[in-house]
Amino acid sequence: MSNRYLEAKGFSVVTAILPRHSSSEVADFILDSPCRRLLAFAARGTMIRNRWYQAFLPSLSPEQEVFSFLVPQEDEEVLMGQIVALGQLRLAGSGAVYSVKAQRAVFASGCPLWQNGAMSFPRASSALQLGRSLVGIFCIAQAKAAEGIARAAVRSGSHGPSIFYCEGRGLRDRLGILRFTQNPDKEFIQAIVDEFDAEPVFEAMVRAGNLDQPGRGFIYQMPIAKGVVNLATVTASSGQAASMQQVIHAIDEIRGGADWRLQNALLPEPRAGFGFFGWGARERRYLLNLQLLSCLAERKHSEALVEAALEAGAPGISTSFGKLIQSGSEKTNAGVRINRERVLIKMALKPDKVDSVMQAMQAVATESGCTDHCFYVQQIPRALTFLG
Repeated sequence: MSNRYLEAKGFSVVTAILPRHSSSEVADFILDSPCRRLLAFAARGTMIRNRWYQAFLPSLSPEQEVFSFLVPQEDEEVLMGQIVALGQLRLAGSGAVYSVKAQRAVFASGCPLWQNGAMSFPRASSALQLGRSLVGIFCIAQAKAAEGIARAAVRSGSHGPSIFYCEGRGLRDRLGILRFTQNPDKEFIQAIVDEFDAEPVFEAMVRAGNLDQPGRGFIYQMPIAKGVVNLATVTASSGQAASMQQVIHAIDEIRGGADWRLQNALLPEPRAGFGFFGWGARERRYLLNLQLLSCLAERKHSEALVEAALEAGAPGISTSFGKLIQSGSEKTNAGVRINRERVLIKMALKPDKVDSVMQAMQAVATESGCTDHCFYVQQIPRALTFLG
């Protein structure tokens, strides 16, 4: 069966991060909107105790659901406003919603598009405005290192990062007989921060995970078009009226931004040499102006699509497995939707490699009869991994 592809622009990827107990109402709303379908991942949050003995104990990991879906940019603000209202994202620890622009979106013939092209319900009233000074920091790392990386992000100013399981391909495939020494099981860590906190959080995550060393992982940041972030971060004592995170958020609103928190002018310049306090650290070698190619497809085709991408020159790939929830899905007698498994395949590429890798994956999809899939491309201004 041959595939026909439709390329479109003007789409964004909207992501909602919600506590498990409050996610169903938001999911039902999204499915009743022109979106009609969403990809859901099981995730866990990161909360640290506001106690001196926190360093000796694991972080708290509240259950979360992460919803992701493609939306036309002219409709995203109305849709996100409704999610803010339904999820009560004005409350501390209630969750987050944000959007990242897609430079291109390519849909196969069996992948349904946005149904109506416009939202048919009125704009939601909300006490919160969608922020436009946010940055997303995303990291793929060994599972055993994920908690330390997330905890370092919180200590450096991030809201509680979300973590979910994924698999990594690339380096392990090039090790030959030594591939058994590299575990394919990884975890994906996403931290949403104010732009003034992006640099210290990024560097703290690199240091905590030793991400500039061989085989430790890959970290990148992306600009967020708009969003609201109110993820649980710190558990305070019952005698406190508010957590430090809530106090900082309130001051941000009063001051009209986070500029008052900028501390770069107060920090000493790093010096070359040997010793403690960061001296002797080697210069960072960043990857600049990459593109993130993502492919959403049926899980049964994941292996063939990943192999095609690697053969076409993708240096590294992460695969995350989730469930596709559709408004027209069949339901059990208990009223639970029967969902289909999907794979989300992501890879960071140089811009001149995107088309060749996508075409190789499209050829394999056509050969294997995979029609319900799509691709989208997003900008990665900066990334870091071991470069030799």
